[in-house]
Amino acid sequence: MYKHILMERGQIFEEGVALPISAPHICAAGLNIGNKLGMLACAVTAKSDVSIAAGTTLTVTFLHSDSDGAYGEHSSHTITLADALELGPGGVVARVLLPPDARRWIKAVVSCDDAAASGSINVFIEFLK
Repeated sequence: MYKHILMERGQIFEEGVALPISAPHICAAGLNIGNKLGMLACAVTAKSDVSIAAGTTLTVTFLHSDSDGAYGEHSSHTITLADALELGPGGVVARVLLPPDARRWIKAVVSCDDAAASGSINVFIEFLK
C-alpha cells in the first residue's frame, strides 16, 4: 500500500506542467470534489525527470466555486525545500490536503520560485490512505 497513489478516475487538474514556472500557473481543469471532503489531497508528482534546487519555495493555492464558473481564492500552502529534489517520473514533489470547507468545485494554482527548475509535473487529486 505504501508508495502507491490512489487516484480517482479523471480527477486530474493538469498533466505535464513545464518547469520552471515563472508566474503562478492556474491548472486547466476545475474538479467536482462533491462529498469527499476530508478524504482527499492534491498531489504534485514528476511527469518527467524533475530537478528543483534546495531553498526553493513551492506554493499550491486552491480556488473554489459553487459551480464550474467564477472561482475565488480559498487558501494557499507554501513548502520550502530543505534539500534539492532530483526525481524520476512518478516521484512525489508535494502533497497538500484539500481544504475541508471548500465549495463543490476546486482548482489548483502551482508556483515554484526556482528559475532553474527543470522537468514537468502532474497535479491531481488522490485519496488519503
